[in-house]
Amino acid sequence: MHQDALDVVKRLSEQPVLTLQLSEWESVADQFDEVERHRTHIKGDIVIFRIEDGFAAVEEPVANERVMRLLKDMKEVRSFVTDRLETYERMWDGCGCKIDYHS
Repeated sequence: MHQDALDVVKRLSEQPVLTLQLSEWESVADQFDEVERHRTHIKGDIVIFRIEDGFAAVEEPVANERVMRLLKDMKEVRSFVTDRLETYERMWDGCGCKIDYHS
């Protein structure tokens, strides 16, 4: 893993939800191992990556921004992905709910 990706992982360990500009994310994305990808049909994909001590989810709240979230293990990954996909399904049905990507 190159220094830029290591810096992102370090920042993520200090701040469990990290906002990255699209250009910053694109400069490091290929340095992470993608584990799985889930289409939201509303806001891009939810992509799960393996990082040093666990996993990270990357979401696309707006076109030029990515939000990266630290997840400690596969149990937490499953819970996060299930919750997000259920929320997107409700949004698709017109519930008026919103996702706070930064918390």
